[in-house]
Amino acid sequence: MTPISRLLTAAATSLALTSLGCGGDGSTLGPDGRLLVEDCGIAVADGITVDGAAVTVTLSQLSAQIFTPNCSGCHGSFPSENMSLLPDDIAASIIDVQSNQRPSLKRIDPCNPDGSYLLQKVNGTGAKAQMPLGGTPLSAAQIQLIVDWVNAGAPPE
Repeated sequence: MTPISRLLTAAATSLALTSLGCGGDGSTLGPDGRLLVEDCGIAVADGITVDGAAVTVTLSQLSAQIFTPNCSGCHGSFPSENMSLLPDDIAASIIDVQSNQRPSLKRIDPCNPDGSYLLQKVNGTGAKAQMPLGGTPLSAAQIQLIVDWVNAGAPPE
């Protein structure tokens, strides 16, 4: 398995584990605040176990596993607030882009999760309604993955 495949598998496993409640109390967070999967005792594909390595998430993974299934109903082909969260558009729509609702904030402000309006919206602290509108709020683990990505500089890939 290539290093990139291993990373993708680890990140996907991390998302699956967080939905099962693994690490929800912070006991499986590394010193940098990112999720560790070592305490979960789960083997990933091909018999490889992720042993204590912090999982780094990419925008592609966030798009596929969080934004597309939860947000694309409103932020898809005809996006609300002109913010498409579709895979081909997401980076240009959110990274360093001024928020329409809060012009003093960027949708995603790299390295600044507290100043990222998208995170305020999914946390329910932004103007108007919590996102996803009419849907189940994102879990704390899903939001933490977005925070980790923003803290890592919000790389477009």
